[in-house]
Amino acid sequence: MIESIKLSELTKKRRASEDDEGSEIDISSTDSEADEDRVQDEEIVNIDFDFFSGNPQVDFHAIKNLLRQILGREESNKIQLSQLSDLILSSPTTTIKTDGTDSDPYCFLSFVDYKENRDSDYARYLRRDQRMASFLRTVESNSKKNCALVLSERLINMPTEVVPPLYKITLEDVTNALGDGKHYDFYVILSRKYEVNFDMDSDSEDESQGQRSKKRVKQHEIDYFHAEDKFFEKNAKLHYDLPSNKGLIPTYVVVSHQDLLKSISELEQEIQSW
Repeated sequence: MIESIKLSELTKKRRASEDDEGSEIDISSTDSEADEDRVQDEEIVNIDFDFFSGNPQVDFHAIKNLLRQILGREESNKIQLSQLSDLILSSPTTTIKTDGTDSDPYCFLSFVDYKENRDSDYARYLRRDQRMASFLRTVESNSKKNCALVLSERLINMPTEVVPPLYKITLEDVTNALGDGKHYDFYVILSRKYEVNFDMDSDSEDESQGQRSKKRVKQHEIDYFHAEDKFFEKNAKLHYDLPSNKGLIPTYVVVSHQDLLKSISELEQEIQSW
């Protein structure tokens, strides 16, 4: 075990059927009574998040499933996920668990050395995009520069507060692995966003009648699965999105080492304001 933290203000909603199975419920309750019941059904739970190094004997299948989650169905079919999972578990990797080292991880973060694994299936997949291929060729041609392929995913209910320590711990492991206090110069980060579509009222004017009327218009927004991604994008050396597929948008970001640290610091500041 590397480190343990506790988040004491996580709210867990329990279904009434789980706690009061078989009890009589008056379905004619007023809205205010229902609101009071919902408040009573909330409880504060303390959860210890333990940070572990990746364990090939335990974590393989969970990491493979998390990779499928972040890539989405279509893109994950283009990559050999088993090979990528093995690559992750042979690289500096941190997992987060709540039930000991032999339990499945709820989250992972890995830094895969690009130059050492440039012939891997995932590296070839990245180079299919000309923008990424051009950047990686530049790194390959410079013997003094190195690059890590960053892969990370977590279950959707994992709190964002775990992200800064997750990165700090794993970056320490990277420095230990590289030796002599070294770090990577650049980081290629895989993530994804999603489309949010909603209707809203808009005023319009009927020119023939000279009257204003209401009509429904479709609004379109993009949001992040990972809160840290907006800071990575803001500080990116290179950023691009692949075409949306059923509302999911694979996204790729390249940041320098200093900009990676800056992004994590900015995320920490935002978390403190919550």
